[in-house]
Amino acid sequence: MLENFVPPPFITYAIPFFFLLMLVEAIIGKIKHESYFHFGDSIADLSTGILSQLSGIFLKTLGIFGYFWVYENFRILTLGMDSIWNWILAILLWDFFYYWFHRLSHEVNLLWASHVIHHHSEEYNLFVALRQTSIGVFSWIFYLPMALLGIEPWLYLAAGQINLIYQYWVHTKSIQKLHPILEFLLSTPSHHRVHHAINPKYIDKNHGGIFIIWDRIFGTFQEEQEAPVYGTVKPLKSYNPLYANYHYLVELFKLSKKANTFWNKIKVWFMPPGWYPPTENSPEYKLQIPEVSPEIFQKYRPEIEPWIRRYVLIWFIIVLVSSFIYLVLVMKISFEIRVVFSLLIAFHLLVINGLLESKKWAWKLEGLRLMSLLIIFFYLPIWINIIFLLVSALSGVYLIFKLNLFSNSIVKN
Repeated sequence: MLENFVPPPFITYAIPFFFLLMLVEAIIGKIKHESYFHFGDSIADLSTGILSQLSGIFLKTLGIFGYFWVYENFRILTLGMDSIWNWILAILLWDFFYYWFHRLSHEVNLLWASHVIHHHSEEYNLFVALRQTSIGVFSWIFYLPMALLGIEPWLYLAAGQINLIYQYWVHTKSIQKLHPILEFLLSTPSHHRVHHAINPKYIDKNHGGIFIIWDRIFGTFQEEQEAPVYGTVKPLKSYNPLYANYHYLVELFKLSKKANTFWNKIKVWFMPPGWYPPTENSPEYKLQIPEVSPEIFQKYRPEIEPWIRRYVLIWFIIVLVSSFIYLVLVMKISFEIRVVFSLLIAFHLLVINGLLESKKWAWKLEGLRLMSLLIIFFYLPIWINIIFLLVSALSGVYLIFKLNLFSNSIVKN
């Protein structure tokens, strides 16, 4: 059954509408004379979103296999797609289990390691909604009760995609509070702004996906009051999409290594974020959350030359469009080509974001990035190869010209 299974396509086909709503949000910001976006932050958000979709090609198989196994061997009932009540039940159950997965992802280091990337952005807009993890391997375990009950796998995945699509629109500052009834029942932009804030009173609140009622029931609800400050208590200070995914795991390994007993080495992985184990030189302690306000908070904003911004934007659009086409066609592509294309796209995103931060290693890798497109010569039609190679050649000439001018201006000054 699994070998012939085709998952719901809702997310892939929702992507164009995601970008349309981003345009609407930008227009609203223009009308209100408010800035909702930052160029570097938005590129980083989209880059991590692309990486998440690429990793999902390989990692989601594990979760689907686990759900199938429990469903086929242990289900109590068979609840298919032929009943509207089954759809309603699946959506409600998914959101309930999502609440607990999401809450524990803020309260357990091992789970926070994969969720933290969604909170790194110091802006709050629709780009942030697409900022997702590439290393999430535990979430499916929380939904196994749905398999036991007998929710068909396709319906289970459909409910999950509906939940994720719903959560997209709540990542905005352009919508204020809604009608009191909606604010009482649903997760709204106001509630989710609280969730993404690092103000002490807002930390670890409002975990609901579609419904905020779970937070009200289980004591994690907080109304939006003071102006939120976004990001993480310990700022990432990087656009690097790979570092964003793995940095917290590295930190946990280091903490575990420093811990003074075997028990504390294990405990590190299951304590809340901000807990530091006792070591030979210090006792255990909890990181204090400082008071913050939009007026004093310093956002990560590396300076970048305007021509580099234009260069990065053009290449990012090329990578973005190529990634979307790849994701649409991925089910028709062999495993070997999936690996090659996924690694190639990841490499391009790594270098592009490095250029945004003016990293020396990124400039050293830029020539290799342009030449790496030769890899696809054996996989794509000749006319597409010609276009990519022509764009790469022109980019190389442009870079040589601009970098020479840039170097000469530095020498003269």
